[in-house]
Amino acid sequence: MSAVQVQLALDTRTTAEALAVATAAADAIDVIEAGTVLCLSEGFHAVRALRAEFPDAPIVADIRIARAGRKFADLAFSAGASRVTVVGESGMTVISGALASAQSHGGEVEVELGENWTEDEVRKWVDSGVSHIIAHRSGSFRAEDDDEIRTTLERLESVDRGTARVTLAGGLGLGDLAYFPRGNFDVVAIGSTIVKADDPRAAAQSLRTELQQAERSSQWQPTM
Repeated sequence: MSAVQVQLALDTRTTAEALAVATAAADAIDVIEAGTVLCLSEGFHAVRALRAEFPDAPIVADIRIARAGRKFADLAFSAGASRVTVVGESGMTVISGALASAQSHGGEVEVELGENWTEDEVRKWVDSGVSHIIAHRSGSFRAEDDDEIRTTLERLESVDRGTARVTLAGGLGLGDLAYFPRGNFDVVAIGSTIVKADDPRAAAQSLRTELQQAERSSQWQPTM
């Protein structure tokens, strides 16, 4: 198995489609994400349905909380989410509210980096109990030209994150992971490459194989 986890980002418009893709790819992925589009389209019914179908899987509710951290996190955790996402620009009050909810429900909080994030912010989030830092590609560059996200990953590598992990997300497809050889991320979130594939399991397995090949290279050193 790959040391880097594969997260299936389900940004579908219907719960039925999300369940179909997740079921097809289940044995080739590690984490299921109820994507922002899915949660907005179907509400927390989608999270409940995924939890019912996959009782033991880590499920991320990518609801990108920006206000009322505890209230929105409570809703997601009550629906069966293992983790919720918060936007970094929301501030510590919102993040702390989500963390309080996570503690009550036995869940975790992920924070997505904003455009002007700082290393001090990341240290504060991690020290407060945030489990994952999300580095999301802007989509402005092809993977081979995306020095922006490579710089972000290198900056994160310099921060003492303790046990917090880094999730790389944003428009990643087959062949793209070769352009991020340093391996300074722990989870890779993949959406349409799997969701829109004729064979979602085969697509997920191809991505996992790509990760395994990269990890065998001398340059790849995944964080733990």
